[in-house]
Amino acid sequence: MEGQQVRALYDFTGEPGTAELSIVTGETLTVMRDNVGDGWCEGYNQKGQSGLFPAAYVQTADAAVPAGSMTVSQQSTGEFWDDDWDDDSEVGQTQAYVPPTHKNQVIPSQNSISNEYGDSVSMHTIHSVISDKPSSNAPKKNNKFSTLIKSGEDSFLLGTKSVMVPENEMIILNETNGHCYWDSIGESYNCVVTSPKKESKLKGLKSFIVYQLTPTFNNIQVSRRYKHFDWLHERLEEKFCFIPIPPLPDKQISGRYEEQFIEHRRTQLQEFVDYVCRHPVLSKSRVWEHFITCTDEKRWKAGKRQAEKDELLGVNNFNAIQCPDTPLDAIKFDVKTDAFSRFINGLDPVVKNFMAMAVDQTKKHQVLYKREFQKVGQCFVFLGNALDPSSFQVEENSRNKLTEALKITGEAYNEIGRLYEEQPKFDWEPLADKFHIYRGIISSFPDVISIHKSAVQKRRDCERLVSEHKMESQQLRELSHRTDIIARALGAEESHFLSEREVHINQAMKTHLVEQIKFYQNIVNKLQEALHAFDG
Repeated sequence: MEGQQVRALYDFTGEPGTAELSIVTGETLTVMRDNVGDGWCEGYNQKGQSGLFPAAYVQTADAAVPAGSMTVSQQSTGEFWDDDWDDDSEVGQTQAYVPPTHKNQVIPSQNSISNEYGDSVSMHTIHSVISDKPSSNAPKKNNKFSTLIKSGEDSFLLGTKSVMVPENEMIILNETNGHCYWDSIGESYNCVVTSPKKESKLKGLKSFIVYQLTPTFNNIQVSRRYKHFDWLHERLEEKFCFIPIPPLPDKQISGRYEEQFIEHRRTQLQEFVDYVCRHPVLSKSRVWEHFITCTDEKRWKAGKRQAEKDELLGVNNFNAIQCPDTPLDAIKFDVKTDAFSRFINGLDPVVKNFMAMAVDQTKKHQVLYKREFQKVGQCFVFLGNALDPSSFQVEENSRNKLTEALKITGEAYNEIGRLYEEQPKFDWEPLADKFHIYRGIISSFPDVISIHKSAVQKRRDCERLVSEHKMESQQLRELSHRTDIIARALGAEESHFLSEREVHINQAMKTHLVEQIKFYQNIVNKLQEALHAFDG
């Protein structure tokens, strides 16, 4: 299609400092090269400006694109994948934005939009029809997770599938006085996320942000992109169906390279990493250790493939749990589970509302409160200028202290406005980031509880079969033992969540209040300085 004219289907804003060409919906472009690679075309617009633009954002000027047909990029580049980029998926916590004038049309997938990983372009495009149904902002388990549960639970409970468990993948679960908890094998450690920096490949065509991770047990730094975190998150969700996985930072399309956004994403990733490091099971998993330790590219790819072929996924991973053989009191445990379920269901809307409040406070501090205090300061400055005796030419020394004091007061209120603008990054944003993690955990617990509920129902069905002499009692005993494993895993995760609540949310609130006290003390100091100006 070189030399052919195409029409822009969507707006695209080229990244500054790159060879990208900004295009506007409806404008006509002339293609000079359609095989630049990775879903990009090179061409020029009617103003004579030339550059690169996404092939998925245009169609031939003399043809409409019916639903289900191939986009320009698919015709020219095919379904291109390579191992380095095959995890650049945008499937996750947010759905693609649908331009209002193109609903129910073929549109580029999120991969072809300037993506939310911090990459300026993506690798390939997938044509799809996005419905008008609004999407929820709550983190959700992916389809693979649901499939694993549905397909694997019966085979685990009935013992029809034998799965070999390597010794280093065994998960120890202890029980004391009916209290279940994960065994913390090995020493605890931390992992620091630092030094985000912008890098590029394809001679600057593709840009992305790289973060440095340094675990304290070896102090060896590894580099990871957001897409690598996304890959890890999917692996953890697939493998540990009995553990709510903390969510990643929300994805974002615009402003990916702004310094403030990059630093905030770093702190959010740190919260994710901290939670995993504190979890006695996740922190010892092979896929996590591979993620934070592997520095060699070949071993990294080999480890990725191994993790993607892991047989201990979903319900199969219950085979890895070693726990007491003594039967559980099923009735007592069901009562306890129902109570915890009600606790989670009541907590969920409250945490969401709390997060909304924290985000609202951040916005008000940075915009509304700052503006209001600066307006107050301006009024004091104007008053001081109006009361300046020099305006009606009295003697020079009568330029009194009142005028200067009023101006100092005005500047004090201006400074208070600036304090309000800067303050959220010390108190409200960290609190919102902390509760972003717990919101995801809380919203995932119903899925974990449902596995236990399903297993209990299966046991009841089998008890009926035994009473009807359609199943051997030995089979029921074995199934009951496996049901108890699922119950104990839920109990251990409940215990971990409650300990997190007592320790880390407690610490987060203390840190927030300390920063709030510092903030208001700074305001008091500014007002006291203004007061002293009237005494001088």
